[in-house]
Amino acid sequence: MRVLVFDTETGGLDAEVHSVFSVGALIGDLDTGEILDMFEAYHRLPSVDDYVYTDKAVEIHGITPQEAFEQGLSTEEIQEKFSDLWFNGGAAIMGGHNVDYDYRMMSRQIYNVTTGEFEANFTYRKLDSLPVMRLFTGHDNVKSGASLGQAVKALSIDMTDFGKNKYHAALFDSIACFRVLHRFRRVFDNPEFAEALTNG
Repeated sequence: MRVLVFDTETGGLDAEVHSVFSVGALIGDLDTGEILDMFEAYHRLPSVDDYVYTDKAVEIHGITPQEAFEQGLSTEEIQEKFSDLWFNGGAAIMGGHNVDYDYRMMSRQIYNVTTGEFEANFTYRKLDSLPVMRLFTGHDNVKSGASLGQAVKALSIDMTDFGKNKYHAALFDSIACFRVLHRFRRVFDNPEFAEALTNG
């Protein structure tokens, strides 16, 4: 099963107000763990003064408005890259970590549509690793901000081939999320696990 996993780094938590600073996305095969295609880009707005953000958000992801403006792709270019990845990548489902947040950000700040319209144009099928990890740990208070790194550590997933401590970088987080989902896919595919579920 192919999945598109994506992440955004933003200027804050309000999708109606705060800017998207970067987008990272990949197409991966959940059965094999292979990443088939990917992209990451800073988001260039018409001017550096157009970015709406909180100091805390910039502190977390480390992307300044100047960097995003000077090194980024336009909104239209990111739309094209993301759409091409989805429509040409053969993915059956779209996902991420706390993915409803990223759906809101992509819909309002990149596509300028409602979340419902975004879902209708792409997919109503969503796969979110955050509630999966809450189910795995048995804790309903797992915080979305730090829990992706916690999930990677808890599942002994090796991310060193993509560098250390790069959480809150859009593509790195997408890769980490994909590897978490792949790890669970392998467990679910185990006949012993299926038998245990069936037998209660």
